[in-house]
Amino acid sequence: MRRICNFILAAVLGAALLTGCAKDKPTEFNISKGVNIGNWLSQSWVMGEARERIFTDEDIALLVEKGFDHLRLPVDETQLFNRDMTLNESTVALIHKTIGSCIEHGLKVIFDLHTLRSFNFMDNDAPLWKSEAEQDKLVDMWRTIQGILCEYPVTDVAYEILNEAVAPTDEQWSQVLLRVVSMIRETEKDRIIVMGANMQNQVGHVKNIVVPEGDRNILLSFHFYEPLLITHYQASWTPLRILHFNGQMKYPGQLIPDEVYAELNDEEKAVVEPYNHSYDKEWIRGQWQEAVDYAREKGLRLYLGEFGCLVNCGEEVRLAWLKDVVSLAREFGIAYSMWEYNSQFGFADRVNKGVITNQPLLDVFVK
Repeated sequence: MRRICNFILAAVLGAALLTGCAKDKPTEFNISKGVNIGNWLSQSWVMGEARERIFTDEDIALLVEKGFDHLRLPVDETQLFNRDMTLNESTVALIHKTIGSCIEHGLKVIFDLHTLRSFNFMDNDAPLWKSEAEQDKLVDMWRTIQGILCEYPVTDVAYEILNEAVAPTDEQWSQVLLRVVSMIRETEKDRIIVMGANMQNQVGHVKNIVVPEGDRNILLSFHFYEPLLITHYQASWTPLRILHFNGQMKYPGQLIPDEVYAELNDEEKAVVEPYNHSYDKEWIRGQWQEAVDYAREKGLRLYLGEFGCLVNCGEEVRLAWLKDVVSLAREFGIAYSMWEYNSQFGFADRVNKGVITNQPLLDVFVK
């Protein structure tokens, strides 16, 4: 398959040169609003028939019907590669089936390598950043992934190198990222590549993404879950799990009213203190502006690859925050992809196909 893809690519490039097609024109990968298919081929150990039922053609048709134009497809190394680094053929088949169905229905796809055996986004001391062998392995993985995906049109499928890097420094992440990008560009000059910011794709690190000179087929990506006190209130995998307020959070405004804060114990106050001020749409704008300016300076598009909110903070607060994020993304012309479709952050039933469990939440993203 790899040789076939390269042969086709060479033919296409040759034809483009013969017809005088400008090589500095960026690929048209037109997206605006999308959704992540989380906890399926990533962050999940479900396999076999049970895995196949989680996300199907019915789901893809529903997403198109509701107005989404792309999906971000997170895939873990553990799902795609066996321990000996041979491919899990059932996963490959499922990826091909999903992408084929998406293209048939008019959905674009961003293939996101989500976690590695040597790295996940919760690990700030991962082997990936310490071992050249692990970095070589990442390049080799992408060479294999490219062999799987290069058959798809560059206007329909994009590559995202790694989700939410947490390298010791932005420079170190750039070195690893650019190695993979350079390898891909050896044979695919026109493929859209998503380059994410360091420190879990924090928006403040976008300005430090090193972009290959003259490469216009890049999406600069950030994720946004701030303030975490809203989006991950009581989430079991965060320090916020200890919080149980007697009262309602507020947004926009001061998240925790003074009278509620006063009743917290010392441990709870230590967790809440960094968030104990006012938040609104203009605060979010201030967080994003530097990234927006950097993307404009580079002549590249900005992509909000993840954002979402658990219901724990209260539905009114949740929807108000999400509306501000979506409104600002549209104002800046930033394509966005919500986290997620049919799990705890989402709007659809995971078992009963076609059932919308939260219409107001869905409306925020598509109306």
